[in-house]
Amino acid sequence: MTLKISDNDNTIKDEILNGQFCNNMSDHILHLPSFIDKDICKSVMNSLDNLEKDNSAPYTDGLLNDDADTYFDPDIKYINDVRDKIFIDGLKQYANKVRSFNWSYYDTKSFHCSEMIIRRYNKGSEFKYHHDDIIGEIFPHWFLRRQNILTCNFYFSDAKDYGGGDLVFTCGKTFHPSMGDIIIFPSNWMFYHEVQRITKGKRYSGTVWLYYGSSKRMPNAKSKDW
Repeated sequence: MTLKISDNDNTIKDEILNGQFCNNMSDHILHLPSFIDKDICKSVMNSLDNLEKDNSAPYTDGLLNDDADTYFDPDIKYINDVRDKIFIDGLKQYANKVRSFNWSYYDTKSFHCSEMIIRRYNKGSEFKYHHDDIIGEIFPHWFLRRQNILTCNFYFSDAKDYGGGDLVFTCGKTFHPSMGDIIIFPSNWMFYHEVQRITKGKRYSGTVWLYYGSSKRMPNAKSKDW
């Protein structure tokens, strides 16, 4: 599969000459406050207690401690609505802001939204520094079929309901997200980030990856297909 970036050659030249192209890493992180409806956020949080936790995903070993509860692609009302809104409205805003993404991947047929992971970060939870394309190195038998391009984190709990838990990027950006916020950023090794230790309350968040490649769905982390 080949990306025909050269098709955009004239557009690229025009935007560079007009000063529209920026290569500052921090500018490739897009924070959209109150992007998801608050009633949907509350519904998702209330639904988790009735679901089986899935803490077996091996790519988090040594990074995510056992104080966090993980749910892989849970069957929850409104989840598909959240995913669709991110993939349609969120990506459109990201493409308008980050022109190199727009030139390369936006609105191509082989660009997809991944399965969803939801996490409840309890007191003491933390997720150490990592980047989000490492799973392709750990599971090459799956990720030859897809390349993570963007990560989208979304947040269900209100900022005042938890202490600590900041999302910190090594490029100097720090966020204490609130209910309905989403944050989109490149998944590659230039965007190392961490979730700082939760000092009080609970922090509810989710992640999808926006990737180029096969639309075939990943198995549950407990599956023998990993």
